[in-house]
Amino acid sequence: VPVTVVFADAASFTTFAERAPPERVVTLLNELFTVLSAVVFKHGGMVDKFMGDCIMAVFGAHGDAPHDHVASALAAAEDMHRFVEASAPRWKRDYDYDVRLGIGISTGEALVGNLGSEERMEFTAVGDWVNVASRLETLARPGQTLVTRAVASEAGAAFEFHSLGPHPLRGKLQPVEVLEVSS
Repeated sequence: VPVTVVFADAASFTTFAERAPPERVVTLLNELFTVLSAVVFKHGGMVDKFMGDCIMAVFGAHGDAPHDHVASALAAAEDMHRFVEASAPRWKRDYDYDVRLGIGISTGEALVGNLGSEERMEFTAVGDWVNVASRLETLARPGQTLVTRAVASEAGAAFEFHSLGPHPLRGKLQPVEVLEVSS
């Protein structure tokens, strides 16, 4: 199934979690994930999972998904950044943490379905492009969205990109061209 995968991670969260009581960490994560989830749903995606301070979302994985899942994923990423920027002053005041997201997006074929064991199954997307999106998220600086050439090619005229050239990604035999979404 062709899907577009988004990984959005709170930059420098480990430093915050190291000095904050666990209850405050969980409270902030719940606030962040509540809004990021709403953004994903608004743009027709599904929240695949939460991993620490990272959210994984998949666009195009179910029958009622928008046809243009690439543009939907990119619009969701823009909205995520806007929400975080708008909430940052309050979070800085309440948690003494400057929340910024690093986002990675890729598109391609993936297997979408249940994965796990007899005791616990999880609906998810699996495939090379899922891994690429995760690797791009780890490369992204705070406030930055990185994408593959395939995302940029399918995005349409509403989005602009700047090539950062080929980058080696862990687990990939060949370097992958990485592009930054321009504001």
